Amino acid sequence: MESYSFQPSFADRTFISLFKFINKYVPWNKLPPIVGVFNLSVLRIELRAQNLYDTYVSGAPQGNTTEEPLTHQCFLTARNSDGKFNSLELPLMGCAGMRFGRNFPRQYTPKPSEEELWTPNPRLVSNRFMARKPDGFIPATSLNLLAAAWIQFQIHDWVFHESVSCMLRNQSE
Repeated sequence: MESYSFQPSFADRTFISLFKFINKYVPWNKLPPIVGVFNLSVLRIELRAQNLYDTYVSGAPQGNTTEEPLTHQCFLTARNSDGKFNSLELPLMGCAGMRFGRNFPRQYTPKPSEEELWTPNPRLVSNRFMARKPDGFIPATSLNLLAAAWIQFQIHDWVFHESVSCMLRNQSE
């Protein structure tokens, strides 16, 4: 069964092609600021289309604007604490309780057995890596992209959430 995947619009594909051409000669960070920001937003669309596989068979579980209307205007520009409305087209995408996108198609990531899931034991791995060494602190001399992705995952929802006061303010207006 093929899973649902995001498909960019014709305009998105046009801008992706345009910025790929431009970036052959001028990197995004050397462009005028507004153009560079637009370039990054187009890059985000391209990466979403080509590098993430949706874990749902259809887009229905991720909601739509009819069934999940925008509850407060403040969420147009800020994160909701439960992650709703990160995508205005699919309001439930990325919110609490939803599946993460994958970097591999589902057929290449079968569900592990109980034994595979606990081998190696996560506590053993944690204790080995986090234990203090007798010879003192050993600094990390390099980090890879997996570490950066993990750090982003950890702080993803820790910053710039709208507070309850935003919702209360909107209700009183």
